[in-house]
Amino acid sequence: MDLVQPTTKEVEIKGEVNQPGIYTVKWDATINDLIEQAGGLTEQGTSDALNLNRVVQENEVIVVAKQESNFVSINSASQEQLETLPGIGPSLAKCIIKYRNNQSFQSLEDIKNVKGIGDKLFEKIKDRIVL
Repeated sequence: MDLVQPTTKEVEIKGEVNQPGIYTVKWDATINDLIEQAGGLTEQGTSDALNLNRVVQENEVIVVAKQESNFVSINSASQEQLETLPGIGPSLAKCIIKYRNNQSFQSLEDIKNVKGIGDKLFEKIKDRIVL
């Protein structure tokens, strides 16, 4: 009797994906393949805790976590992290870094000392920043 290896398997994905559910995937499908089949991550979804290249196991359940509220430290964040803030692009991120290289921010309001950041922009980012 010849044993034939199946070519597909069923895997469940839940959490922060656009279309959670049970999917039939190729036998060698990865977690990344499954996320794509489920319509991708939601805006709050993060794959940071998952190994996207790992092949999923038959009948496995993959749970996509929700991002923690992303606070950005204005005293230590990278340019890329600063650019995740609403209204902060590459040039303002560089200005923030340049400012803090000369003196650290002592309060959140100090960010208004950076050229280009006024009261309106501060209102947009104040709930997302920490020292």
